[in-house]
Amino acid sequence: MERILPAVFYNLLTLVGSVIAVFNLGLMVFLLIVDFLAKRPRPYSDLIILLILPLFILIGIAFVILGIVRQRRRQKAGVPVEEQRLLVLDFNDEKQRKLVILLSIGFVFLTLLYAFGMFQGYEFVESVSFCSRVCHTVMGPESRAHAFSYHGEVECSACHVGSGTKYFVLSKLKGTKELYDLLTNTFPRPIPAPVKDLRPSKDICQTCHGPRYVFTENLQGRKYYLSDTKNTEWEIGLLLKMGAGRVPIDKPPMMHWHYAIARQIEYATADPKREVIPWVRAIGFDGKARVYRAQDGNASGKEPSPEQRRVMDCIDCHNRIGHEYYPPDRILNVLLSLKLIDPMLPDIKRTAVQALEGNYTSREAAKSGIRDAIMGLYKKKYSDVAALKKTEFERIIVTLQDLYDRNYDPVMKVSWKNFPSQSGHMYNLGCFRCHDGKHKSDDGAILSKDCNLCHLLIKKQMEKENKIAVLTDETYPHPVDIGDSYKEMNCSECHGAGN
Repeated sequence: MERILPAVFYNLLTLVGSVIAVFNLGLMVFLLIVDFLAKRPRPYSDLIILLILPLFILIGIAFVILGIVRQRRRQKAGVPVEEQRLLVLDFNDEKQRKLVILLSIGFVFLTLLYAFGMFQGYEFVESVSFCSRVCHTVMGPESRAHAFSYHGEVECSACHVGSGTKYFVLSKLKGTKELYDLLTNTFPRPIPAPVKDLRPSKDICQTCHGPRYVFTENLQGRKYYLSDTKNTEWEIGLLLKMGAGRVPIDKPPMMHWHYAIARQIEYATADPKREVIPWVRAIGFDGKARVYRAQDGNASGKEPSPEQRRVMDCIDCHNRIGHEYYPPDRILNVLLSLKLIDPMLPDIKRTAVQALEGNYTSREAAKSGIRDAIMGLYKKKYSDVAALKKTEFERIIVTLQDLYDRNYDPVMKVSWKNFPSQSGHMYNLGCFRCHDGKHKSDDGAILSKDCNLCHLLIKKQMEKENKIAVLTDETYPHPVDIGDSYKEMNCSECHGAGN
């Protein structure tokens, strides 16, 4: 039989290498087609297609080359090479025919099984189960918070890795250190936040939420309950200025105020949590830059280096959008407004907040502590109410225990205090990190702290003649008279983690 290739190609090692290379090349083409037809990005597909399969192909090619070199050396050394003959199959022989059919079926089956296993493997490593239970068991609190977040249907890898080989490699290099900390039980408690090397939001958030969408105003009604005996209800309306920010611009207003006034905003922080921001630079659409420096002693005398600067994006304010831990005050406002807890129960908000904020050593201790805090007060102070509404109190206790599991973890030291949300300014500095009235530019411009810069307080009045609701501006934003102190103090000084 005439041979197409030179004689040095015909050896066992080269044959094995050829099978490995061709087989994995075919699988690579198969996965490329699957990935191309997928309806959503698969962050780990690049890992399989561009890293693992090419590695197997290279191994196969190495076997081919090694076999050729070995065969050539044997020829030069004068080692007699036995004539290699192809296996002769006689399909008229029933035993040989059955053997070939059986081996062919087995090869096809194993090939499909290998392809399916490879595909399912890379599907699994981008799943929430893999991230929260297999490798990152310490991420239990984050997993529970994520399950009840706005992004509960989004896989961990979609934000923390994203598409592309570069960020996969970076995430796994970081993961090696995390794995060592996990095995040696030296990981920090709580896990540090924010994540320093999380990829820019334009690669993640803006694949679904983009500044191309135009929203200029958003009217929201918010209901609060005071921590007094009557759980006094207080409502407020907020007209949020989402887009134009009441500034003259040449382009249509974008979905977010910061996109409407500047092409890019940079800042430098003085702490790892990015709460102290002494330096801000806004680059306008005309290319001109204006630098704001804090005037309260946080500003350094020199410009921050390029490594210290960060381009502002979505997660600088919406930093807990996927794993938010809610303050107990906010939790109770929702439960009371939805009547999941009866607001007519005396002292229920104050008691429930104190129960959630108890100093517990474990989640099991928290469950019994919440029960003792609720029933202890009502049996002592409102025994008639406790006896009359025993079933309702049981339901309230179970609800609070479940909410504690979602928002706290004593072992990992997780709570809203350790993972503040910078969206807003009620419980943390948030907006006031920059808009504190103390950041001033060289030409005298100030990052204003005026409430009306971002939203208007709205109240409803009924017009008796036409029987319609009229929205008018509200000048005072607080349900309890605190004078003019709200103009100087930050909301978080009273409502924040320190109180």
